[in-house]
Amino acid sequence: MSQKNNKNNQSDEFVEIFNYAGIKPTEKRIAIFKGLKMAGKALSPYELVQYCKQNLGLTLPAVSIYRILDLLVAADLVHKLDTVNKYICCTHIDCHKPHPHTQFLICSMCQKVEEVHMPADLMAQLSAQIQSHGYQLNSPQFEFQGICTACQALEEGQMANA
Repeated sequence: MSQKNNKNNQSDEFVEIFNYAGIKPTEKRIAIFKGLKMAGKALSPYELVQYCKQNLGLTLPAVSIYRILDLLVAADLVHKLDTVNKYICCTHIDCHKPHPHTQFLICSMCQKVEEVHMPADLMAQLSAQIQSHGYQLNSPQFEFQGICTACQALEEGQMANA
């Protein structure tokens, strides 16, 4: 398949995703979504400005990116990672179901992010514990910092060579 056909197929896929989510698929919205998807990692809005400029040849003001990201988050196509102030594409957009109990595992070394869905019974236990302390949960999204297996192996290799 030619590179042009591959780009058209990818754009068609994004248009279909946007239509399913009820979002008008504008050029800028698709570019932001494509940038996040192609980057393969979480990006801040300013990193996304640079990524789109360098890799897509598109210059967008940060204010436009923030607005578009807010729209994509509201449509559950993108997740905002509050602890690192970055955004990442939902890894489960193809299943077309809401994901109310999401946790993100964020590598503190390489910034890799893994989206994991928490069982409803575990979420119920956590909510009950939180409420027992007089708090009300604002967001069911949990973010955990750790070190991924690749970085652990890298660290172990460096320690073995030291």
